[in-house]
Amino acid sequence: MDYLPAPVIKWLEGRIDPTSQRLVEQYSQYFLVLLVAVAFVISFALKSVMIGLEVFLGGFVLLLGATVPPWPCLNRHPIKFLPVRQPTYTLTKESTT
Repeated sequence: MDYLPAPVIKWLEGRIDPTSQRLVEQYSQYFLVLLVAVAFVISFALKSVMIGLEVFLGGFVLLLGATVPPWPCLNRHPIKFLPVRQPTYTLTKESTT
């Protein structure tokens, strides 16, 4: 990806914190289960599998739009790394007798 400009690479990287990632995964699973149920009911009521698939596909695209981009609200708890410490060496004199 060296051929892309730096802002594009930063946008595509999409860093979010682990707390928000767990929350997004949980909400995505709930939404998918609800979406399958709604698509099934609509498909059953209208007796059309194609309409049920269109409802599911529309909801899935909506879900992708809500979860894939790195929204700023998903980085509320960034990981704070410890600062880099320089190694310290102590020199000791060897005793010679």
